[in-house]
Amino acid sequence: MTIIRDRDQECPLCGKLSPQPMLSSTNTQDYPDLDLRPAEMQRSTMFMWVLECPHCGYVAPTFRRETKITEEFLKSESYMTCDGIKFIGKLSKKFYRAYLIAKEEQNSTGCFYNLLHCAWDCDDKNDPNAVKMRKLALDQFDDLKYDDEEKKNYLLMKADLLRRSGQFDQLIEEFSDILIGEEIYDNVIQFQIEKALEKDTKCYTVGDTK
Repeated sequence: MTIIRDRDQECPLCGKLSPQPMLSSTNTQDYPDLDLRPAEMQRSTMFMWVLECPHCGYVAPTFRRETKITEEFLKSESYMTCDGIKFIGKLSKKFYRAYLIAKEEQNSTGCFYNLLHCAWDCDDKNDPNAVKMRKLALDQFDDLKYDDEEKKNYLLMKADLLRRSGQFDQLIEEFSDILIGEEIYDNVIQFQIEKALEKDTKCYTVGDTK
């Protein structure tokens, strides 16, 4: 069960209060997508994974940390127009602006996840910009920092980003010799390679690999 409540929060940039959705609880009932996008009901909470101040336009996954962003940055053409990208969905714009802020703050992990989430919303809106977002997310990959346990999940995300953005040859070349040693992970990678050979860019879940 998903429970969401609005709570007034202070924008870390302009200092003004606004009601923001807060997640009290949620759950998932099925397999995640191959890029680890969660299944329902958690999937439907994506609209609250990035908050937006209605007063100054600042966006971030949380308002609980300080920011070095200035109001002048929020008024820049790049930020206001999302670098000229015509997104179909409003949530896609929020995630892209959160990416621009993370980029300005030199936060590679923030850049990666905001672009990934932007791609997911583009998928939901049948927005072809999903491919562009996946390619931009891949551009952040070499700057990500993770431990050995986290690396397994990042490899799954990278393989799906490559396949769903049509970079089949790179996926096959890079992942053909990878063996993680855990059945569920190795099944996913082998499945990705098979679909890349078929030049298939469709969305699949971990359950499809069994």
